[in-house]
Amino acid sequence: MNRWLRLALQTAVGVVLLWLWLRTVSLTDVISHARVHSWAPLVLMILLFLLTTVIRARRWLLLLRPLAPVGMVRAFAMNTAGGLLNYVLPIRSGDAARAWWLWRRHRVPAGSALATIVIDKACDLAAVALVLALLEVVALTGAISTPTGLLGAAALAVALLSAVLGTALLGPRLARSWVARRMLPARFASAIAGQAFAFRAGARGLWTPALAGRLAFLTVLALAIDAFNFTLLFAAVGISVPALKAMAAYPALLLSFAIPAGPGYLGNLEVAGSLVLHGGLGLPAPVAAGAIVLYHAITAGNALVLGLLGFFLVGGRRRARAGGPRRIAVFHCGFTYSGGGERIVIEEVLGLRRRGYEVECYAPTVDQSRCFPDLIGDVRVRTFLPQLPRWFPFREAVQMAATSLLMPAYAWRFRGVDAIVGCNQPSAWIAWWAARLMDVPYIVYLNQPNRLVYPRKIDRETGWVANADYRLLAAIVLRATRFVAWADRRSVQEADQLLVNGDYIGDIIRRTYRREAIDCPAGCHVASSRFPLPIDARFSGGLTINGYPIRRPYVLLTNRHYPQKRFDLAIKAMAEVRKRHPRVQLVIPGPATSHTDSLKTVVAGLGLTDAVLFLGAIAEDELQKLYEGAAVYVYPAPEEDFGMGVIESMAKGVPVVAWNQAGPTVTVGRGTGHLAEPLVVSDYAAGISRLLDSPVENQATGERAFEWARRFDWERHLDTLERAVLDVARSHEQVAAEAATA
Repeated sequence: MNRWLRLALQTAVGVVLLWLWLRTVSLTDVISHARVHSWAPLVLMILLFLLTTVIRARRWLLLLRPLAPVGMVRAFAMNTAGGLLNYVLPIRSGDAARAWWLWRRHRVPAGSALATIVIDKACDLAAVALVLALLEVVALTGAISTPTGLLGAAALAVALLSAVLGTALLGPRLARSWVARRMLPARFASAIAGQAFAFRAGARGLWTPALAGRLAFLTVLALAIDAFNFTLLFAAVGISVPALKAMAAYPALLLSFAIPAGPGYLGNLEVAGSLVLHGGLGLPAPVAAGAIVLYHAITAGNALVLGLLGFFLVGGRRRARAGGPRRIAVFHCGFTYSGGGERIVIEEVLGLRRRGYEVECYAPTVDQSRCFPDLIGDVRVRTFLPQLPRWFPFREAVQMAATSLLMPAYAWRFRGVDAIVGCNQPSAWIAWWAARLMDVPYIVYLNQPNRLVYPRKIDRETGWVANADYRLLAAIVLRATRFVAWADRRSVQEADQLLVNGDYIGDIIRRTYRREAIDCPAGCHVASSRFPLPIDARFSGGLTINGYPIRRPYVLLTNRHYPQKRFDLAIKAMAEVRKRHPRVQLVIPGPATSHTDSLKTVVAGLGLTDAVLFLGAIAEDELQKLYEGAAVYVYPAPEEDFGMGVIESMAKGVPVVAWNQAGPTVTVGRGTGHLAEPLVVSDYAAGISRLLDSPVENQATGERAFEWARRFDWERHLDTLERAVLDVARSHEQVAAEAATA
């Protein structure tokens, strides 16, 4: 039959059913009993409708995963938009649209798409038939009171399921039988055979015990939630109905959706609902009619709103961009201080843009006044969510937690991105969500394992005393360790590629997360002109920064004022150095923290007030002047993963003193400085003193440091990152193409 003629007939039948239904009840009574008495159950109903829609989209996604890399948001969108089309034009228009969207976006053949849709619908029908049959069996024992007519509903459900499975299993044979050839139109017989082949082919390719178990769990869960949701209808209209009895009646009501109907199921839902509520549950006819009208209005509103949202999110054809993937989203945990991790992300974003990529940078929180003020403006960081006011307590911790938890609500923002780079946590977790929801490949870049989950020895010793937000996050993680550890591990392990900040920390990350990783160490800008500066420019004269007069030669220390950085060890070493070089100063730039005062107390206790200068926050050009003019750079942190200050100083031809452990074992090359015995302050001080003793030898060491720094040029870092982005983006497109042609 012509589909539009069928639609016209279904509409006519619906109108007739509605007319017959209105002859049994008074419209005035229906309206009076359809009024909402309590809005709380109604709001909960709407939320539960959304939840079961997500569950069913997830179920369909499990069927689609072997065919194409479809994300959860797009599966949800196709499901809801298709549901709206089926609701408005009940001639399988929504199913046809789902198959068309799968072909247009992911090149999934129509037969394979049809197989997933038929299996998806069969799951709901099987659950209804099974539940009704079990309820009837239990009712026969007298254990529970069930609605009247349950046996008939169960028989109808079993018959419908048998018809679907029979068509799937015996369709080709039936279509070729002499009965079908004589009694059925050729087009109808061909359709039966085609649907049967699609169902069997899809089931054969998709069916595994594990998948069957997951499909069954999601189906039963959705049906149970919907049945409970149905009980809320009676609470909303102020009717007392036993919850279990109402839940038992719900599967019978679902059978009305399996019967051909007019647009919006107008007429047949009213008739079926009145039969179930009046005949099955024993409600008075006007009350039953009013309740089912309200239920119809809620389901129609749900289909309309979610369907329109689905049309907005479903997206168009995946287009291969000229010149390959170009759009990249870079996520970072936050830009609230001038740290090494922040500098890496800034250089990545600006560097990839210079290479012609469209790069957007996102973070939970941004403070342009505290994080590289001279550079952050060029990055144009966007926040995932609107920012809380600055007076809000624990603002950064709350924004980070909210961003992590609410990611599914804003994942749609990244539907047009070719690849995502998640730098550290929670950015890796956010990227994982975006990848699963929006079928976008993602890369994780780690400076270190998550220190809240895998704290270092020094973290346990010092805690996060200098940062109240970190203390709050650490307290939260302590109370949700299992979940946070699972989320951290999963988001890293499932990344398309994992990049790590150098060989030392890379080995730790590989052991921690048990997966391969690519070394992509942080970089520095190695100038084309020669460094170090002439000896006179580093060992005589002076300069003034932030009002502080600095004498040359001076020793430079750049890092955050945190207990983990162990500035106190460098300060104690300076007490020894001053015995041989009484005029030398230790210069420490950077904004003060709550830990800075304790460092100043150490300085005062050692009588080094003139020898140790805390400059406070300085501009980027002033920092570069300090690097260029330093005689020695010191890095006292004992458990650092890399240490960008080390290579930044060497890029200016400045020798380095650090501990012979952790990151500096990779960044400090032979003859470029001194690696002291771990935590032996006297050896640390001796290394500084030797580099100050002879300006000529210092100059030669600085020249070797400058050449060594070329190994860490930012362009090498960008080369590795760019290759990873292109590899995962092209691989993702290739997988989609192969799945479509399989």
